[in-house]
Formats: sequence, structure tokens, C-alpha cells
Amino acid sequence: MFEWMRNHRKLSIGVITLFLLFFIIIMPFVLNWIYYLRAPSDFYDVGYKISSILGYYGAVLTFIGTVSLGIITVYQNYVSHQKTNEINKLTLELQKKSMAMAEQRYEKEKLNEVKKNTPKFEIKNKSSNGHYMNLQAELKNVSNIIVSGIKSVSLDVYDNTSAIVTTSHEVRSKESSLSPGDKAIIEFHNDELRSKKVESGRKINESLLDLTIIWSFQCEDQFGNTLYFKAEFHIEDSKKFVDGPWEVQKVG
Repeated sequence: MFEWMRNHRKLSIGVITLFLLFFIIIMPFVLNWIYYLRAPSDFYDVGYKISSILGYYGAVLTFIGTVSLGIITVYQNYVSHQKTNEINKLTLELQKKSMAMAEQRYEKEKLNEVKKNTPKFEIKNKSSNGHYMNLQAELKNVSNIIVSGIKSVSLDVYDNTSAIVTTSHEVRSKESSLSPGDKAIIEFHNDELRSKKVESGRKINESLLDLTIIWSFQCEDQFGNTLYFKAEFHIEDSKKFVDGPWEVQKVG
């Protein structure tokens, strides 16, 4: 009913206005006119005065007015409830959008914070005893934080078939902590990278091609967290010494 009245506002106002005009202004005159008509039979004679009848009619109108006011109040409450639900729904949508934006901003800030507090290194070769034997490399802290507890995990050299050519567990460094911009010399103590063949009773040494050196190491950040890194360096020909750079990435 309320929906129909809201959808047909002008028609509803017109019908209500006509009813009010008829029952408030015209109906009393109709009752007064009927009262003074000659009754067709004694059955229709009444013992009430016209004032009593009009007073009763006034009481009925009062009752109808009270009911109408109640209906209007209920309708206003209904409309207010509908608007409140719409406002709450819009507020909830805005809160969800704001929360989603806040989560995205938090994740971005969290990622930036992680990147900011993650150590970064650069590695370049400094020298060797030929064919990358006993290779020495320079490890530089290029981040803005202090790193400590630098330890080697392993040094492995692979050929182009991913087979291990040589391994060294004697990796040494005089420095175990590096401030931002500081450098440390890493001594790998590895074998020379060249093949040894015997032809016609003679030893023939040949350089090795297409090799990959992988050095795994660990360190601690400023919060005492242990982080793991892997550095890779590709060698096209082991007889040609190249200073790098190495490719360093965090793996854990």
C-alpha cells in the first residue's frame, strides 16, 4: 500500500483531498437534509435529535482522523526506515571500499618496508691464480642497513649440463659484518677450472667453456633475522679472467 501511494503520489493526494472535503464539509449537510425528509415508514423514524446525530458523526470523524494520523505516522516511520537502510547500505559500501584501499596501502607499505630492510650486495672478481684458481672476489654492502654474521654455505661450479665440476668448502672472509658501503674480500680456495687430458703420454691442460659459479651464503639483518643469498657468475672461457659482476638474489 505504501509503495503504491509513493509511486502514485499525485493521485493519492487527490483522492485523500476529495474524501476529506466530502466527509468534513458536504456530509454534514447531507445528513441534515436526510434528517428532515419525510420517512417512507415508521421504521425509519428516529428518536434522536439532529445535534446528537451530527455529534456522533463528529466523533466518528475524530476516530477516523486519529486512525489516519496513526497510518501517516506508520508510513513516515516506514519511509524513515527505508532511508536509514539505504544510508546504512551506502555507509557499509564506503567502509568496505575504504578498508580495501587501506589494505592495499598497507601491503604496499609493508612491501616497501621489507625491501628497505633487506640487505643488498654487489660482487666483483678481484684476482685468481689462473683459470679462476683460488678466486678472490669483493663483496660490497649496497643497502642502507648493517649486516652481520656473513658465512659461506657452499661454492659449486657447474658445466653447461648442470654437472658439478668442482666444489669448495674453504671460503674465508676477514670481515663478518659490513656497514652500508663497506667491502670485504672473499677467498674461495677453489681448484683451477681447466680439464686435464693425457694424450700420447703427455698431459694436456685445456680451459673449460660455459661454466657457472654459484656461491651460497648467509647473513643477519639489523633485527637478527638470518637471510640466505645465492650469487651466480657465468664464465664463457676459464682462461679469460672477467671481473663480473655477479648476479646476487635473496633466496630465503
